[in-house]
Amino acid sequence: MRTAAVVIAVILALVATAALTAHLAGWEVSAEFADRRAPHLVWGATLAALLAAGILGSLRQKFSETVFSLLAWAGIFALVILGYSYKDEVKFLWARVRAEVFAGEAVATAPGEIEVRRSGDGHFYLEVTVNGAPTQFMIDTGASMVALSWDDARAAGFKPEQLDFYERVNTASGPAMSAPVVLDLLTVGPILRRNVRAAILPEGVEGSLLGMSFLDTLKSYEIAGDRMTLRN
Repeated sequence: MRTAAVVIAVILALVATAALTAHLAGWEVSAEFADRRAPHLVWGATLAALLAAGILGSLRQKFSETVFSLLAWAGIFALVILGYSYKDEVKFLWARVRAEVFAGEAVATAPGEIEVRRSGDGHFYLEVTVNGAPTQFMIDTGASMVALSWDDARAAGFKPEQLDFYERVNTASGPAMSAPVVLDLLTVGPILRRNVRAAILPEGVEGSLLGMSFLDTLKSYEIAGDRMTLRN
C-alpha cells in the first residue's frame, strides 16, 4: 500500500512538473488547446502537485492528521479557484481598497470613468502619466491649464532652463512667469489625451496642477461628497 502511494505521488509530481515547466518555458498552450483548456491544464498541474505533496506527507503522519491536511489543501484550492473565477471583481475590489488607503489612486468605476477620493487636506490628487513619466497632480478647476513643477517637467522630458518664461500665472505665492509647452501624451486610467496645452512653473514652485486644459476635454467631471468622478 505504501509503495503504491509513493508511485502515485511520483507520477502526479512528474505530470505537474512537466506541465508547469512547459508552460513557464513559453509553450504556447493556447495554440494547442482552444478556449479555457489551456488555463485548465495549468490548474490541473497545480492540483496534481498539491495531491502529490499530500500523499507523500500522509505517509509520515496519522490518519486524522492526513484528513485534516487534505481538507486544508482542498479549502485553499477552492479559494484559489474562487478568486480566479471572480478575478475581475477581485481586481476592482483591490483598486477600491487602494483608493481608500492611498490618495490619488484612481478607480475605474465604469468604462471611460474614474473616481478619486479627497485627500486629508481637502484637495483631490491624481496620479497621471505625462509623456511616460508618473506624476502626481492636484486637481485645480481654478487653473486655466495643466501646470508642471520643474522636477515634474524634467521627468516628462523638458529642459526648463532652456525655455522662455513669458506667460503670467497666479500661484499660491502670488503672480509668476511660466513657460508654455505642449504635452505629447497624458493618461490617467482609461483616459488618454494628446497635445495638451500646459505651462511649466517657475523654479522653486512645488507641486503640479491638473487644470482646465485637461478637464475641459472630458465629457464631465463632478464632486459628490469626498469623491470626484471624471468621465471620458
